[in-house]
Amino acid sequence: MPDKKLRVALVGTGIRGSTMWGKTVKDDYGDVVEFVGLSDINPKRLAFSKQYIGVSCPTFADFDEMVTSTKPDAVIVTTTDCFHAKYACRAMELGCDVILEKPMATDEKLCQDILDAEKRTGRKVTVTFNARYGSSEVRVKEILNSGE
Repeated sequence: MPDKKLRVALVGTGIRGSTMWGKTVKDDYGDVVEFVGLSDINPKRLAFSKQYIGVSCPTFADFDEMVTSTKPDAVIVTTTDCFHAKYACRAMELGCDVILEKPMATDEKLCQDILDAEKRTGRKVTVTFNARYGSSEVRVKEILNSGE
């Protein structure tokens, strides 16, 4: 059990951001993870996601403002795939580690940009495989664990 919670900010509050990376992380790992900010360019989606996830952290339309004012340990990037590199690189430049859903980026140049930013900043990027956590996959895991 860590002495303090991992402070995370989430950029991109669409379906994956608000469900798997928002509500599921808050509900299942709230004892070790604290949401310090949510960011999205869509204010209605952002307001809905904050309520759906069940967090009290501030929300931001401006990504840089969110990171500089909340100072998260890590930024979870769940934007549209074509923007993954933009937010991952910027988060590292602002001093944060990055949790990035797959695909890492949409082409090899953007993947290289992320790797270069990781090397340049000394921050860490973790790329995740999100399809494992869909409702049907979770149900299969529950059945397997139950011994049914």
